[in-house]
Amino acid sequence: MLLLERTKSSKLIMLESLMRRLAPADSDYSYFKESYQRQVAGFEGEKFVDREWFDMPNLGSHYLFFNYEFENKFGFPHQIDTLLLTTKFLLILEIKNISGQVDIDEDKHQMIITRPDGTLKSYRNPLDQIRRHSQHLILLTQLNVSLPIVGALVFSNPATIIGNVPKNFPIFHSSGLRFFVQKLLKNYPEILQEKRLEKLSGDLLSKLKRQEVKPTINLSRIKKGVLCENCHFQIEMKYQGGLWHCAECGCRNKKSILQAFHDYRVLVSNKITNSEFREFFGIESIDAASKILIRLGIETVGEKRGRHYLIPPDIFTK
Repeated sequence: MLLLERTKSSKLIMLESLMRRLAPADSDYSYFKESYQRQVAGFEGEKFVDREWFDMPNLGSHYLFFNYEFENKFGFPHQIDTLLLTTKFLLILEIKNISGQVDIDEDKHQMIITRPDGTLKSYRNPLDQIRRHSQHLILLTQLNVSLPIVGALVFSNPATIIGNVPKNFPIFHSSGLRFFVQKLLKNYPEILQEKRLEKLSGDLLSKLKRQEVKPTINLSRIKKGVLCENCHFQIEMKYQGGLWHCAECGCRNKKSILQAFHDYRVLVSNKITNSEFREFFGIESIDAASKILIRLGIETVGEKRGRHYLIPPDIFTK
């Protein structure tokens, strides 16, 4: 049973907003664009592997968690690409979407990627990350469950060349996932009854804690206002007669403001005052700003000068 759907990570959502609002001429634009492209590739790779689960026979009683996030007892975050809970074991998958050859050096704790153009790049060892996740899944010990935890590194890109990697750790292409899981199901004995499995899945879900990621740059560098999607978010729209109007292409849109609110929530804060709204959205009139905010039905907290508005996570889908 799929218990937790695949969603975009907070980092990817933040970078999407930043790409809309950071000028291409900015000194850090290339850095953030590369980071954004890596996040997109990773997300697409995860979705590619997800399809394997829905074509996998004889899984038995199980619960699947996509993009599972939690905090350990020290308050540090963990993000697990895929978590499979069965009556026999708990499986942690780390998914990589890589073009080129991958070599992993356990002694030096690094992963080396050789790109098709011959360039080399070094990254942290993903096996260390899987082991860290395993060590901190203390929910199991709290419930007195001695369920084995298994980790595997899965490559979603069929073109990835798996080079020199440790032989004692499961590392394979996504096409091998079903065979690997079936082998685990065959080799591990039954430990949990279905009721206990259901209880454990609920406990894991209750510990879900999404991380909010904010940009590491001064927000004075981002573009303000309601931006025109037709103009690739390069032109700031003006508010006229209840609509947002683009002087460049002539586009008029009532909902463009929702995208801007989403970006403000992701990049700045989930709270905004009338004054902050006018400053960021380019509205001069206090009354006009109040009417816009009231019309959107955004929750308010406080009174008079202490009043602020809470921007919901789903503002863009309203």
